[in-house]
Amino acid sequence: MSSNSKQNCEVQLAAEIEVLKSALADKHTQLLAMESACLQESDRQVELEDSIIAWQDKYERLYESHKRVQKLNQNLEDKLLKLVDRNSGERAQLTSDVATLSVRLAQANYNIQSLKREIERYKTDISVAIQLLQCKPDSFVSPKLSSLPIEIQSKVATYMRLDTNSHSDSEGSTSGVGMATTNSYHVLPASDSPPPICPFPPTAMVYSMRGLVS
Repeated sequence: MSSNSKQNCEVQLAAEIEVLKSALADKHTQLLAMESACLQESDRQVELEDSIIAWQDKYERLYESHKRVQKLNQNLEDKLLKLVDRNSGERAQLTSDVATLSVRLAQANYNIQSLKREIERYKTDISVAIQLLQCKPDSFVSPKLSSLPIEIQSKVATYMRLDTNSHSDSEGSTSGVGMATTNSYHVLPASDSPPPICPFPPTAMVYSMRGLVS
């Protein structure tokens, strides 16, 4: 009995030893696999570190570029604000100038209309003077230049010099009233068909001094 049990124990121990050897071999294989994996992970870690360094360098460059762009944008914004302020001032000045010019234009238009009305009044006065001269031209005298006031004499003399140099209005004037000599005025001759009734006194004196302003 003791020999059989001893053999059984040896067999069991041998079996256990084989199992342990097999487990040890498996563990050794696993250890080798883990070492290989660690080596691979080490290589990958190096690659990851290189990649991290590269990305960090890219980030730093992008950050520097962002700061430069931000500074440039700030400068551009400041310039834009200055332009807006200047344009606002120029716009206000232009608005003021337009308002001033509008007032001047309105005043000029008013003056033009006043001058037109005055011209029409002068035309009416000239027409009345022509009618007076046509009523009875023999009743009107041709005054001498020396009989006029000194101020009027100088104006008449100036006008006669201009009229002599230009020769533009003396012959083609519709009023027919011009200077004959340096000492007297022309009196219009009577028309072919004078008005039948003259509403003004025949002894009225009418002088026509074209271009003179009293």
